Amino acid sequence: MSTFCGKLEEKELAFIGIDSFESHLLSCSTFMLSHFHKDHMRGIQDQSFQVAFNNIKNNMILYASPLTITYLKRNKTINLREDKLISLEIGFPNLLKVHSENFEYICVTLLPAGHCPGSVMFLIEAGPYRILYTGDFRVQLQDFKQFKPLLINKDGNCSPKNISALYLDTTFASKKYYEFPMRKESSANLIKVVGEWLDQDPDNKICLWMPGYVGIEYAIVEVAKHFKCSIHVHKQKYDELYSSIADLDNYVTPILTNNRIHACSKTECDTDSINCMELNKNVKCVQLNALAFTKDVIDIGGHVIVKNNITRVCYSSHSSCKELREIVRFLNPEKLYFNVIVNQTVKEIYDILTENNWTPRTQKKDVKENTKVILKLSNKYQYNHNVQNTEEVFNKRPRLESPERE
Repeated sequence: MSTFCGKLEEKELAFIGIDSFESHLLSCSTFMLSHFHKDHMRGIQDQSFQVAFNNIKNNMILYASPLTITYLKRNKTINLREDKLISLEIGFPNLLKVHSENFEYICVTLLPAGHCPGSVMFLIEAGPYRILYTGDFRVQLQDFKQFKPLLINKDGNCSPKNISALYLDTTFASKKYYEFPMRKESSANLIKVVGEWLDQDPDNKICLWMPGYVGIEYAIVEVAKHFKCSIHVHKQKYDELYSSIADLDNYVTPILTNNRIHACSKTECDTDSINCMELNKNVKCVQLNALAFTKDVIDIGGHVIVKNNITRVCYSSHSSCKELREIVRFLNPEKLYFNVIVNQTVKEIYDILTENNWTPRTQKKDVKENTKVILKLSNKYQYNHNVQNTEEVFNKRPRLESPERE
């Protein structure tokens, strides 16, 4: 659960609001949304934000990945001007004209976050600042080493650019969540659980409990491929979300027939006036979960546990403590901020992530801040200057982004 307030600590970037749309951010003009989860969209449905955002006199713009923008436009409870919702391609630096006393342009690069479909990290470059905001993410160290916008070539070797500030997803910045299986291993465990139950009785069914509105789509695809079947999902979710994803559409269906595997809750089905997953002896509930799998639980029971007639399979869409340590050490930022602080102090998280006498990179004292900075562009990457093109092409469906090379 994100506790990030939406504002960066850098005062010169106060015109940027990220993953929050509450009243204290109404003075912002540049908004960014990392992914389509409620805890990162606080205030987006409030009348005060929608009135301000939709006012043609305001210079407010919201940037996100193509898939997230599609979600926003299709959601019936989010009424924002579509010409002010701008999608940015993932992996390419984008030069954005902003309304600020300090900058005329900033450069924003979206990087895949591996959290849920459409989720991204934001690399923000403006004058002396190079900031990486991870949002919620599950990206391996080897993938960071392949993200060219983060790297610089020194004597034939690629090393990370100087990151002035890292805003980090610290959901599992605890030693009790030291290590999680990769998604491929988690999906294999899930397939084994599903297969054993379906083989016992031809009337048996599986109900996959979702940890969030979206987030386990990679596992859904793997299960559907293995069993060569379509998985039943809620019609509204299919219409608003899943039909937009080319890699997913072939493996899910909103049509209830004799489906044996479902990824829809009873609450969702009731809105369609059907009760396809009435719990009985033939229905096994399987929950993809990470919170339940502390190091002690994994040491005793492994990555699959059964409790209160619910089978839990370890599946994490957030980086583990070990992964966070590796990434922090690799990026070596000047400043380190935490996006999730729950039942921990900042010092406790900092000590966990910076063990073994590691400290952040020394801040450069000789960097002078220039007002009205125009970012100097490198010819190394393709920049998107035409950010005013606001047409969303729905028949060009985004892919199911996955930074894992499996």
